[in-house]
Amino acid sequence: MQKILCIAYFFPPCNLTASQRSYSWANYLKEYGYYPVIITRRWDHKINRLSDVSKATPNKVLHEKEKGHEVYYLPYQPNLKDKIYAQYDDKKHVGLRKILTFIELLLQNFTNTVIQYKNIYQFSRKYLKENPDVKLMVVTGNPFNLFKFGYLLHKEFGVKWIADYRDAWTTSEINMIGKGFLFRMIERLDRIFEKKWVKTASLVTASSQPIADGVTRLVGVEGHALYNGFVKQDFEVVTNDQPFEKFTITYVGTLYDGQPIEVFCEALKKLVDETKSDKIKLLLPGLAFYKTQKERIDKLMSGYEAYYECTERMERAKILEIEKRSHLLLHVAWKGFKGIIASKIYEYIASGSYILVTPSDEGSIEQIVNSSGCGTTTNSVDETYHFLRQVWEEYQKGTKRQNDLNSQKVNQFSRQLQVSQLAGFLNKIKGS
Repeated sequence: MQKILCIAYFFPPCNLTASQRSYSWANYLKEYGYYPVIITRRWDHKINRLSDVSKATPNKVLHEKEKGHEVYYLPYQPNLKDKIYAQYDDKKHVGLRKILTFIELLLQNFTNTVIQYKNIYQFSRKYLKENPDVKLMVVTGNPFNLFKFGYLLHKEFGVKWIADYRDAWTTSEINMIGKGFLFRMIERLDRIFEKKWVKTASLVTASSQPIADGVTRLVGVEGHALYNGFVKQDFEVVTNDQPFEKFTITYVGTLYDGQPIEVFCEALKKLVDETKSDKIKLLLPGLAFYKTQKERIDKLMSGYEAYYECTERMERAKILEIEKRSHLLLHVAWKGFKGIIASKIYEYIASGSYILVTPSDEGSIEQIVNSSGCGTTTNSVDETYHFLRQVWEEYQKGTKRQNDLNSQKVNQFSRQLQVSQLAGFLNKIKGS
């Protein structure tokens, strides 16, 4: 098999969803003639709150070899900003952390010194020196200054590389929402370096085609969608797949101000008022991890406290069980933004439970739900209420909507199929 270097900040045992993208490459690329060598950071701490990402790890490189791939886990030593964050969370020195963050964002384009995980570049450089047969590389962001590492390694070793975007960088339509002048100035500076670094890539892949198209317009490199996808086998850990006793709608994942969950909440309250039933429940597992969003839900659902529940982060196996047992899985798209795909939508598909997207993005999310046949979209309170009422009546008759996980429409979004496409892109740049 041909070795390829994969540089990824997030990788298991990191328990964040971001780690699953590169993990699928490690699992499946061997089936297409490639042997991935993953270079990442150590993840010795389970991420139960955001500050856990900033904790130091033991100062030792871990090397693990698996069937068809190997991983180098590099030590992580936090800088002053991270040390403050890890110790105090959001409780103290907020102003100082913002100043340090600004300085870090400003300088990281010019020097690796301020980058906490610069050892990823240093180790990758050493590896390529010792393994001159490695001629292909995939670098996945964010963090997007990993693309700087790809650029530098390409310049020195001539290795062809793919710049993989899990999210948009400076072409994002949402990153600067609510940001002030200084961060907008940083974005303009970042755009200069994004062009400089990514234009040396042989190909761009992204979690949606609109993101890929935006990068292509910016840097002039061919771009293709490479969806995050799902793994049906993930749900094999679920031992109880019986529907909940109550009519249960579940929202999993992060919630942002730009996602108008108000539409759904108003429709749900209308359903409660109309049915007068105590058998309706909205679950938001993990949302208490994001304090401002929990407060937002508390305000929206004031007076309906018995009908919803926000919890702290849970083990993934428990989340999967909740998804499988729910009568509906809720996704709230970014209204008016057509290329933002939360990776949870694929996990929703693999659960077999029916998906409600409200409001729709009228773009990538709607296309995925429609082409997989796994859900429906609504856009107004009344439309959402009438759909909920319909599924509620089905629930009262003892039925739960299920999706056919063996259909070709569903399997087009499997991670294995997405990795086969990545292998095709590697074959393309190898021969160019």
